Amino acid sequence: MKITENRPDDSWKDCINPDLASLAAKLKSAKKLAILGVGSELMQDDKAGPDVTVYLEKKYGVNHPNVRIFTGYSTPENFTKDIAEFHPDHIVLVDAADLKLSPGTFTELPVERITDFSLGTHKLSLVMMIKFLEDTIQTQFSVLAIQYKSIVFGEKMTKEMKRGVKNLCAYLTDIIDAM
Repeated sequence: MKITENRPDDSWKDCINPDLASLAAKLKSAKKLAILGVGSELMQDDKAGPDVTVYLEKKYGVNHPNVRIFTGYSTPENFTKDIAEFHPDHIVLVDAADLKLSPGTFTELPVERITDFSLGTHKLSLVMMIKFLEDTIQTQFSVLAIQYKSIVFGEKMTKEMKRGVKNLCAYLTDIIDAM
């Protein structure tokens, strides 16, 4: 995921929401929640999003009454129809990003901070996909981004990112269990 950095310094990081408890409360109150993992399994820490959703799908299956989990890898647009047909009132996008935080740290990132073009591993701009889903089903979006350490092609995920994935899985498990 590419992040918009309109400012010459790191003050854009002030937009990051460190209050994950308020986000959890908002997500727990959703009637229907969709979680979409995005990233390339070929690029080291970039596969964090798919690792989160693969774990959640194994834990909850595909028939949870209030939650649908989608592993989009580098083509998340392939799931827009399935997501729209589920009609979630909230969608959580999970992806690795360069947030200038400690590797493995996850946080909520405002959608408007994602750049409107795709130079990374995602074929269709995430912003375009989000806009399409917002317009189609009038849903809310949250982006949970995990700081990567390295995204070298063909290398194994770093231990810092593995820890971040584990922590984010625990966070989302708590939310799903409360629904």
